[in-house]
Amino acid sequence: MSSLPSVAQVAQAFSQAAQHYDAVAGLQRQAADHLIAQFGSHLRGQVMDIGCGTGYLTRRVLQQEAVTQVLGVDVAEGMLDWCRKHINDPRCDWLQADAQALPLADNGLDRVVSSLAIQWCANDQALFSNISRVLRSDGRLFATTLGPATLSELRWAWQQVDDFQHVNEFVPQVELLKAIQPYFSQVDIQAHTICLKFDKVGEILRELKQLGASNHNLGASRGLTTRNQLRSMTTAYESLRDEQGQLPVSYQIYTISAKQPLARYCERSEANSGGLAMAFC
Repeated sequence: MSSLPSVAQVAQAFSQAAQHYDAVAGLQRQAADHLIAQFGSHLRGQVMDIGCGTGYLTRRVLQQEAVTQVLGVDVAEGMLDWCRKHINDPRCDWLQADAQALPLADNGLDRVVSSLAIQWCANDQALFSNISRVLRSDGRLFATTLGPATLSELRWAWQQVDDFQHVNEFVPQVELLKAIQPYFSQVDIQAHTICLKFDKVGEILRELKQLGASNHNLGASRGLTTRNQLRSMTTAYESLRDEQGQLPVSYQIYTISAKQPLARYCERSEANSGGLAMAFC
């Protein structure tokens, strides 16, 4: 995961994207809707939305009957400014923070949700240990993130041009599971694919830029992409048009469900009952 952009780069890219983000965030809405459809009934109490962006998932969480408060967290101040202007709900607060270093007290939240945000976190140990730390003993994490098959068509088209890394790389499912398991129990990761269709390659590149999903990988070329390179990539991508004459863009979505580990519950119970609780664990 070390090839991912820095926190500062992510914050700058998504702050710049805030004003037009919702106009091109169809994928983000689909992923958030999927998360709510799967786990909305499990949301309750105090919930944190990591990488809240313009607040689409935050709004969906607020609609759940058992939810009493939502904290929207994002590294991009521009996104939070947008939320403050467009979401007026007394149950909602906003915090600019890095999910890998949450400035929150231990054991304060009932649930943590996140949709298409944690893939930008480079330190998975810090990310999941922080999430586990701020959750109560019966807390749960529900999240969606991107898998390595994301933008496979665009990656293939660029591979026909040169050997540089033009498309962001994301963690395979087995590595994601290994990163979560030290901090959570009953971890389940399901995969599905969302395929969007476009008329022109230029539209695909423009939407990625407007979403703030620029390529900041260490393997990226440090020089400007030339017109010839772009033309060659476009020609390769054009060969992928489907029977309807449209260009496919695939996103591999991982849906994560994880519970706090039993060991943490036992440790807390022991601390609160003079050591007796360990006999029941």
